[in-house]
Amino acid sequence: MHPRSFIFIALLLAAGASQAAQSGTWHAPPAPPAPPAPPAPPTEPLPPVPALPDRLAAPPAPPAPPAPPPLPDIPAAAHAACAGKAPGSKLSFTPGPGERMQGRCRRVGGHMRFELRGYQREN
Repeated sequence: MHPRSFIFIALLLAAGASQAAQSGTWHAPPAPPAPPAPPAPPTEPLPPVPALPDRLAAPPAPPAPPAPPPLPDIPAAAHAACAGKAPGSKLSFTPGPGERMQGRCRRVGGHMRFELRGYQREN
């Protein structure tokens, strides 16, 4: 702060003290006004919440898929085709027109058997 500022402040304080001495009494500042009253609560009840429209409801569950058609019986010719093959060998077999069986050969009870892994049928 500048030295002149100190002098100015001292003069102001001295002037205020002399005015208080002349009036004889010092008065406190007035009290602040009271805060306003809070607003009154609404007298009407709130309207009811409307129900959700049907378009927002959960969609119906989809129908269950149809059961797959039963697999055909494995023909004896498919088992015979595995007779000279090693276990785990892949084999494709055509039992009839438009049909195809795919599988592997495996040993069951001392004999090589055809194990069905896939079936295709043209309609």
